[in-house]
Amino acid sequence: MCCLGRKIEELADSCGGVVSVSVRNVRNAFDFSLNAGARVIAGSTIKVPILIEGLRQVKAGRLSLGSQYAISRAKSCGGAGVISHLSDGILLSIQDLLTLMIIVSDNTATNALIDIVGMHSVNKTMHSLDCPGIALNRKMYDWDAVKQGRENYVVASEMTDLLGRLARREVVSPELDALAHEILRAQLYTDLLGLFLPEGVLANKTGQVATAVNDCGIVTTDSFCYAIAVFTQDTACLGETKIAIGRISKLVYDAVACKNCG
Repeated sequence: MCCLGRKIEELADSCGGVVSVSVRNVRNAFDFSLNAGARVIAGSTIKVPILIEGLRQVKAGRLSLGSQYAISRAKSCGGAGVISHLSDGILLSIQDLLTLMIIVSDNTATNALIDIVGMHSVNKTMHSLDCPGIALNRKMYDWDAVKQGRENYVVASEMTDLLGRLARREVVSPELDALAHEILRAQLYTDLLGLFLPEGVLANKTGQVATAVNDCGIVTTDSFCYAIAVFTQDTACLGETKIAIGRISKLVYDAVACKNCG
């Protein structure tokens, strides 16, 4: 573990800025942290709490996965996603919106879900789950809010606690936690934490805005399972930071795999 920590620290130091790493054991792995309590700009990793809140409201009976919503072009949002390129007034279910928000990071789906579940509800749920540093304070592409100082934040240690509990089916319900895990597993953007990992082991959500480059997820094999978050901000080179995130992830994966070799 000392060797692993030293190698991760070297990669973090090479990036400059803030590099926060947290690993949470779920099954046959280990815990690890480096600057894991740092609060950084979330980018699209804030969509994980929105996913959880949406499913929590499904369990409470306030929403139904099959309920359909018309998404008007007037409410479409720029950046990542596909809905803004589809027909005006397209009907999408809650499950469709949750899935698109995660697997292609669709910003229009995200903003629609924020309207549906409520920003306050997301934050209230994060507090109830002992994740007070995770905060949804604005919609996607709301640059006026950013100018006013309202930003979305995440904390690596809290995110891995959240994802670890999700992997153990302890957040919403076993059935709905399994659905959230499957949605995360269908992620199309896997070139950060998943850059050097075997195919099919990662369920994750990436996020990038300005100088923040983040990824968090659950790694699962037949032998082990763990939650991991690598969050960065204000690093010297975004390209090198992305590769460093992949290398940190591979170091953790290899160390866990080695632990299970015997």
